[in-house]
Amino acid sequence: MQQIILVVTAIVLGLATGYLTGGFAFSSAVCLVAGIFLVTPSLFNFNVSDMRLVTQKKGAIGANLWINYLLMPAAALVIGLASGDLGIAGALMLLALLPGGGMVMMWIKTSGANPKLGFILFMLNLALLLPVTLIFAQYYPLMSGYFPAPDLGAAEGLSTGREVRPFGPFVILIVIPFILSRIARAWLPGLVAFKEKHMPTISKATMFGIVFYLFSLTTSQLLFEVPIEALLRAILATGAFYAVAFTAARFLTANDAEGRAVFWHIATRYITLALILAVFVIDTYGPTFILPVMVAYFIQIGSAGMLRTRMQARAAAVA
Repeated sequence: MQQIILVVTAIVLGLATGYLTGGFAFSSAVCLVAGIFLVTPSLFNFNVSDMRLVTQKKGAIGANLWINYLLMPAAALVIGLASGDLGIAGALMLLALLPGGGMVMMWIKTSGANPKLGFILFMLNLALLLPVTLIFAQYYPLMSGYFPAPDLGAAEGLSTGREVRPFGPFVILIVIPFILSRIARAWLPGLVAFKEKHMPTISKATMFGIVFYLFSLTTSQLLFEVPIEALLRAILATGAFYAVAFTAARFLTANDAEGRAVFWHIATRYITLALILAVFVIDTYGPTFILPVMVAYFIQIGSAGMLRTRMQARAAAVA
């Protein structure tokens, strides 16, 4: 509940600030902030030797790959087509291709899952950003013919002037955080200890700041142009998407420490990164593109505590 209140407050304050000021221009520095404060701390406990788990846990890694990169995109495609809205469909596909997230390691550590395997999956999914962004770049030209043309309206003229370059997220979210984590481990042990003590607070504060900033952007003010029926379609479509994710996570993963690590990488999506990437393409997909990402915050954060409680109950029953 605390996390929901936090996110809702950030969204409301961000939209209000943008509405009163006309909105801020996008800066790619927000991607670097996400990498430093959400990803880098998770790397402090990671040893390069832990990569041997890739060969030891092939079943869990294989499940992560086929569920997240075959099943979930297929579900997003079907639900997106049913929505009849290109913006909603595109956002669902983006969410499908971005499993895990900045908070996923916290849920893994507090639910009896294998944290080392969880981090290997986190690294693997981030590494796949390179082909993922290439795949998503082809979504619009392939699917636009199946939908009515998006109502760009006020979105016209709000282009960021950038494209989603696949190597950018890879460098910012993997290479730079990894280098920073090695520096901290070697020369700043006090910083590592501080992180261990205050990581939940750091994650929440970073998430609040990023969500506030992104919803205060000029592009985010397009939400005020969206009709209520589009919002309802987005809620239904995003709810259906997460229903597939939760069901797949529950029934297609094992009830052990390794299976629980895979569970969280299926049940959660990297919604903060999706929101960042949405800024680059909202002028192409229209204002409805941001709706599923916004709804995902409420569904994912609202459900995470319940999912963790059920997972702990299942683990206790087996023990």
